Amino acid sequence: MNAAGLSFLVPGLGHLLTRQTSGGVKSALLATLTWTLVVRTLPGGFSVPLLLCLAAALVVHAGAGLSARSGAHRGESAAATRRARADQRRWSTLSSAAVVLALLGLTVQWALSLPGWSEISRNLPFFLMGKLRSGEYDPLRWRLSGLLLPALGLLLAWALSRVRHMPVWPPALSVALGLVSGSAVLWPLLVPETVLGGFALSVVLTFLALTLAVPLGLLAGIMRVSTLPVIRLIATVYIDLFRAVPLIVWVFGAFLLLPYMLGTGTQFPSVVLALATFTGAYFAEIVRAGIQSLPQGQSEAARSLGLTGTQTMLRVVLPQALRRMVPPLLGQTITLFKDTSLVSIVGMAELAGTGRITANRLVSATFEIYLTISLLYFLVASALSVVADRLERAPGVPGRRRTS
Repeated sequence: MNAAGLSFLVPGLGHLLTRQTSGGVKSALLATLTWTLVVRTLPGGFSVPLLLCLAAALVVHAGAGLSARSGAHRGESAAATRRARADQRRWSTLSSAAVVLALLGLTVQWALSLPGWSEISRNLPFFLMGKLRSGEYDPLRWRLSGLLLPALGLLLAWALSRVRHMPVWPPALSVALGLVSGSAVLWPLLVPETVLGGFALSVVLTFLALTLAVPLGLLAGIMRVSTLPVIRLIATVYIDLFRAVPLIVWVFGAFLLLPYMLGTGTQFPSVVLALATFTGAYFAEIVRAGIQSLPQGQSEAARSLGLTGTQTMLRVVLPQALRRMVPPLLGQTITLFKDTSLVSIVGMAELAGTGRITANRLVSATFEIYLTISLLYFLVASALSVVADRLERAPGVPGRRRTS
């Protein structure tokens, strides 16, 4: 029956590709009836492997039919050639989509059939909040609302950026206030003993590191383009030093060295400082590139109007350069969020750490655990990408991207 179905399907598609509609429709109908009979005889009904076989037949025959059609139109006009290429793109897209959907369906069916998803639902609070799932930390749970404050700051910044002729500093101030206020509310959960863990700890580490990395990167980036050689040398040494050494080395070194200098109970601030200084070096290069991407005439015109170097940088250069910095800055923020997984080497149970702890304890559900952890990372990265795209498209700011 399978061979009979394919024997009708292949010539049917061949007729349709060569615009022989009548013969193609007849053969396609016969193929459909044959495949229906085959499906009814199978014990599991229409399965994913059967769809894979059908998709493979579509792909193979589409290639053969297109080759024949191309040979038939070699001597014809340019219009016929364009039609043949359009048919090729259309059938290639349909065939590729069929194969992708079949493989995706097979993957989802296999993933859902795994037996360890009940363990995921049981350990989900541990993935999200770490130690805060314990009853002894119930009085501290309200401080998790501090996670919402930076999000509200970003939302307000997006709303302000949509107002025409809005200066750059109100959206930037709203983001800064969200980061600082959220950090203040969450700080008792982190020092002197880190009682927070999982996804919440990864988010907190990202926010705290950004609170320090943004001003540090902005200052170092401006120093990097300074006309004073000493200032430029200091910024260059800082940037090159932190970009040349892996982040895991800075995290491990800060966790071991800084508590001896700052005293006990400072392990968590040491890790945050390592993340912030490392990210600030990359932010500084983004700031430098954004400043140098502007035409030199902008600064020269401002100086000719009597503005000082500081006024030119703050009122003319930075407002225009910040718009161009938004996509790479958000991209580096996504990288920072993923890099927080490295703090597990010093014993902090952030998102990846909670996944590793649970996987070591539940060996039978390892794939389900790491798939859940990957989805959580993906959701945050996708949300930040949407924010970056919205900020880049916002009206009323010089240099915004124009869309048709």
